[in-house]
Amino acid sequence: MRLKLVPLGTSAGRPTLLRGASALAVAAEGSWVLCDCGEGAQIAALRAGLSLSRLDAVLITHLHGDHFNGLPGLLGTLGLEGRQRPLVVAGPPGTAALLQHLAQAGSLGTGDMEVRVFEQQDNGGEVRIDGSPFLVESRPLAHRVPTYGFRVALPDRPGALDVEKADAAGVPRGPMLAELKSGRAVTLPDGRVVAPDGLVGPRQRGASMAYALDTVPCASAVELGRGVDALVHEATYEHARAALAHERGHSTGVEAARIGAEAEAATLVLTHFSPSVTGEAVAEEARSIHPRILPAQDLSEIPL
Repeated sequence: MRLKLVPLGTSAGRPTLLRGASALAVAAEGSWVLCDCGEGAQIAALRAGLSLSRLDAVLITHLHGDHFNGLPGLLGTLGLEGRQRPLVVAGPPGTAALLQHLAQAGSLGTGDMEVRVFEQQDNGGEVRIDGSPFLVESRPLAHRVPTYGFRVALPDRPGALDVEKADAAGVPRGPMLAELKSGRAVTLPDGRVVAPDGLVGPRQRGASMAYALDTVPCASAVELGRGVDALVHEATYEHARAALAHERGHSTGVEAARIGAEAEAATLVLTHFSPSVTGEAVAEEARSIHPRILPAQDLSEIPL
């Protein structure tokens, strides 16, 4: 199973004609999660061919409007469609109270759908999504309000089975081979026990990504992005305006590249661009720091 990233909104602060407000889909076969849900996120998801019925969770970094304002509409759509499966919403402290207030005002309309809100606390941690293939954890970021970044991964996969060696060891074709591939020893009809050692290769790491919006450069962003296939990091301004970026709780593309390089992330995806910059220009000045940088574009898929 593979991951793909679909930027649904890559603008900072407000949408533009070319960029929607912050939102990113992380998709695997049959399931996906949404990182942030700015205005217009559900329309962008539909344009990207993502089925709302297959959405497992919404991961909200913080409660600024350009990261949150699309969530009430999305929940209302799922309610109108009669969704029965629970939806996980992870976010900072205050998420549950805000959604409850909107519900009391009649602004959600979730119907019979259960919304399971998990507020992130202190140093973050695991976000459990029952029945989902995704492994999600959070870490606090450094912004003007409580903010959490997320790491989304698929489980590790069993190593490759050397069928010829298994044949030579006398293991019959069928269920016993599956047992060996899963890392369990098998007992043959003659009583011999065959262990997977030497027959099964090392486990293969599941695909992973990290999402760090909004934040000034911080150690938690490095921790989230450690060794991931793709680190999605905000790059609100070009580096000449680093002081302004920090004043507003943001990073530059150069600073994001330093985070990605320290984390040894395979790919750095820049997003959350101020309407006053172009993504390619921000990426270009950072490419001397990280070997693989992509400026995110709305609805332009990034396979991992």
